[in-house]
Order: sequence, then C-alpha cells, then structure tokens
Amino acid sequence: MDIISEILQTDKLADEKIIKAHQRQAELEQKTSEEIAAMKQDADERAQAFKKKLDSRSKSETEAQIAKTQKLEQEQIARIDELYNAKHKKWEKAITEKIISGD
Repeated sequence: MDIISEILQTDKLADEKIIKAHQRQAELEQKTSEEIAAMKQDADERAQAFKKKLDSRSKSETEAQIAKTQKLEQEQIARIDELYNAKHKKWEKAITEKIISGD
C-alpha cells in the first residue's frame, strides 16, 4: 500500500504544480496584456505630441521653407538652361550625325 500512497501523493503534487503553472501563465498573460496596452497608450501619446509639435509650426516657417525650395529650384533650372545654351548645338550636331551615319 505504501507504493500506491506514494503514487497518489506524487500525482497530487503534479496536479498542484500544473495548477500553479496555469495560474502563473494566466498572471503573465494578464501582465503582458497590461504592458502592451500601456505601450500602445504611450506610443499614441507620443504620436499625438509629435503631431501637435508639427502642427504648431508657424506659417512663416513653412513659407520660408517653400521660398528656399523655390530658390533652389530656380537655381537648378538656371544651371540647366546655361548648360543647354552652351552645348545644345553640339548635341544637335552629334545626334544628326549619328542619325545620318546610322549608328
């Protein structure tokens, strides 16, 4: 009978460990869910703060950036025009010669 008692005791201990493991798993799942929710909340708050920061930029800053971009664009167009004016006859001649020669 001693062996049966030991087997029953071992089985009971195993059941208790399984129950404790399931409880611990549930606790960890709950804690993880709470941490995920907190992370989502934090990320949302940071995103909202960043959006407000971007929205708070003044109109003059935006206009200044637009003016700077337009100035750079005009400078690039001017350089392209200068290059075209300096080389377009040479390019036209080279293209015409290639067409005529069949290359």
